[in-house]
Amino acid sequence: MKRLLLGLVLLCAACGTASRRVPLVHPEVRPGSPTAPPASSPLYVFQGVDLFGVRTLPREELLALFSLPAPGTALDPSQPAFIEPLIASKQRLLAAHPWRLCTVSMTQLDTHEMFVTADVVEAGDAWRMPFLPAPEGDVPDPEGLLAAWKDYQTRVWALQREGALPQFGTGACRAQVCHAGFAHPDLAPREPRFVEGVPRQAEALVRVLREDRDAGKRSTALFLLPYVTSPEWLLQAVLPSVKDADSGVRNEALRILGAIQKGQSRALIPLEPVLEALWYPVTSDRNKAGWALVALVQAEGPARRELILERSGEALLQMFQMKNAVDHEPAHDVLALLAGQDLGEDVAAWRAWLSAARK
Repeated sequence: MKRLLLGLVLLCAACGTASRRVPLVHPEVRPGSPTAPPASSPLYVFQGVDLFGVRTLPREELLALFSLPAPGTALDPSQPAFIEPLIASKQRLLAAHPWRLCTVSMTQLDTHEMFVTADVVEAGDAWRMPFLPAPEGDVPDPEGLLAAWKDYQTRVWALQREGALPQFGTGACRAQVCHAGFAHPDLAPREPRFVEGVPRQAEALVRVLREDRDAGKRSTALFLLPYVTSPEWLLQAVLPSVKDADSGVRNEALRILGAIQKGQSRALIPLEPVLEALWYPVTSDRNKAGWALVALVQAEGPARRELILERSGEALLQMFQMKNAVDHEPAHDVLALLAGQDLGEDVAAWRAWLSAARK
């Protein structure tokens, strides 16, 4: 079972501002909150504001720039009564410092909880965005596989709207990574095309991934490539896309890395790119990197604890402090695995442990 996140992302930087509605996708879902409104309700329980990326600036002062309802308030996040104060809060955050990058996102969970996350990159922290230049090519669609997957997705969304598929679930498939699956009678006849065509066109799909200027086509290539059965081949094909210029492409690439590693008794994926991605400036980067790191530490134990804490210990603590489980849960799991014990929800206790473990 998965959690679907829908966010209104307000982007702010020195060059200007923009807003757009985007889909973000999820790790494992928690049981629904008993205090949440019913699923048919437009109301969500607001859980507060999270902040990630501050390293030298006053965290609490920045959070104080947000004038939003108190945590625990039930509200309709699509209404101007919430959106307008959110935009005004973002403008105050933008004016506070010369950010390298700043995003303010609203996240809605299937538990009818809602969070606001401010992701910032300080002016001197360009190292947190080591992304590749966007490609400029136009690669042909091999055997129409990209169009076929897009048609499949369109049908999945329609079935979800009709209530014929779980809105936030996943299904079985024959690939190394599954999304909505093919159990529904309208979907089942579509999968053989991918099972047969993707291995035959694997190299052509990698060309799309490396060279096509359309981020949507690059993301679709990543949805398809897990139909290649070799995890070793898939890892090498996907790994460069962890640094793609587009956050959606990075999201799917990191999800695939986590899926390759999950349940393995030894490390199959490299550690360094995962640690680097924990510092990336978007929630969808961090949470996929977080779950990939969980799988790595489950396989290896604390063997590389010193390196993990040195490179990304502070990122893990920042994620741990966040109210949104999308960031909080993988960070908590990694810290507990590395410590060999669970110190609970006490941030000060984890900070003290981290300080001692680094000595």
